[in-house]
Order: sequence, then structure tokens, then C-alpha cells
Amino acid sequence: MAYYTTANTGKGFITHADNESAHVSGWPGDVWVTTNSTWAARVGATEKTKAEAQLLVDNAVSGTYHMEGSLSGSAVSGTIVLP
Repeated sequence: MAYYTTANTGKGFITHADNESAHVSGWPGDVWVTTNSTWAARVGATEKTKAEAQLLVDNAVSGTYHMEGSLSGSAVSGTIVLP
């Protein structure tokens, strides 16, 4: 598993072909997790260690997040742990 950072540029950022090659998952803080190095090179992503990526996620989440949307009553306190 590799960890990357880059801003989502919108349509075409992750294509069906990208996900067919290897799933690309997005996390708070513009962190992306995938084994698809071709996708990472195409979008200009910067590889990070897991610890660096986890720190970016931790900094992006301020203690509470919602599992199913902000109006769902699904608030969870704590942190999000990268795979």
C-alpha cells in the first residue's frame, strides 16, 4: 500500500480505468491510498510514508466526523486510521 498527497482536480482525477487497475481511496487532507503508481504519476501525486500521511489526516480532522453525513446523527469522536 502506498500513500500519496495531491489535490483533487475534479472530473477525470480518478477514472474507471484507474480503479480497475488498482483501487484509489481518498482520505481527509488530500491523502490518497493506492498501489496504482501509474495513477499517482499521472496526477502528479507526492508519495508519503504512512506516518506522514496519517499526520495529514489527523490534522484535517478536528476530533469529530460523521459516518453518514452531518445531518445523520452519526457523529463519531476520535481519529481516522489509515489502512
